[in-house]
Amino acid sequence: MAFISSFFEFFFGKNFPEFQLIVWLFPLLFLYVIGVLLLDEWMKKLWSWKVGYTRKFFHFMIFAMAGGLQFWKGIPGVFILGWAVSLIILYLIWKGKTSKYYLLLARLKDEPYPTRYIIYPYLATFFGGIVSSFYFLPIASIAGYLVAGLGDAIGEPVGTKWGKHQYPVFSWGSSVKSHRSVEGSLAVFLISMLAFFIPMYLYQIPIEWYKIAIAALIAAIVEGVSPHGWDNFTSQVAGAILMSYFLV
Repeated sequence: MAFISSFFEFFFGKNFPEFQLIVWLFPLLFLYVIGVLLLDEWMKKLWSWKVGYTRKFFHFMIFAMAGGLQFWKGIPGVFILGWAVSLIILYLIWKGKTSKYYLLLARLKDEPYPTRYIIYPYLATFFGGIVSSFYFLPIASIAGYLVAGLGDAIGEPVGTKWGKHQYPVFSWGSSVKSHRSVEGSLAVFLISMLAFFIPMYLYQIPIEWYKIAIAALIAAIVEGVSPHGWDNFTSQVAGAILMSYFLV
């Protein structure tokens, strides 16, 4: 426990945002997260989106912003985004099913534990972000955010609409039965190629497409076998590892 305490003190102490950055960036990011939810609700009404789409749209927009902040402001910027997301997620959990915005994130298939499967991905994102930011260079952290944010975000909507060939996924500590699809995993593979390409392009790293394809395939496999609710952790860390040891 002492080691864990020292680690958190070091990591957060070293990367804690400056007051001036908090003052102007936190309100903007708080409004950004609210805006994402409002846009999500509007698109749900416009296109009759199922929760598989609304949940992953929120997921995509948060991870994409995290990647942009990592490139622009580094870990302190991502911290501030995390605070904004945390406050809003806690509020939605408190409101529960009385809030239409909670219902954008809570899946019916996770009954009777829909809140649990909002909390699990939140914690997985938090710890995945810490690991990828602490142990790897910024380019690898961005790759981790984008693999989790783009790759994972596309898998569920594709699986919801076109997933005909399903396979079971392990769920820790609950009786909830979860499945992913071959079609969804294929979509994760394809979009993960883009997720690796973007940071390599931003940092002007030579592009070798066959390596990107191999890394994307591994990332898709990792996402496909990850426990239900925890792929935000495994996908982030896998993306960071693959970027660090295979692509750069």
